[in-house]
Amino acid sequence: MKRLTLMFRKSDGTRMRTYRLNIPEPVDSINPTELTQDMQQLKQLGVVPDGFEPDEARLTETNVEILVNLIE
Repeated sequence: MKRLTLMFRKSDGTRMRTYRLNIPEPVDSINPTELTQDMQQLKQLGVVPDGFEPDEARLTETNVEILVNLIE
């Protein structure tokens, strides 16, 4: 299973806050330049709360292997 996590950050004076958007099963061909533009657009459209700025995008892939399945 793949997941794309878009991270936006905001400084609250003494600490950094993070807002995350998780996108399950993203497309295989992700263009970093286009993704940066998309993150800016999400901010402009109000999808991301005020004050949060685009910071990072992470692609996570998880593999699950079932070792025992007693009830089918």
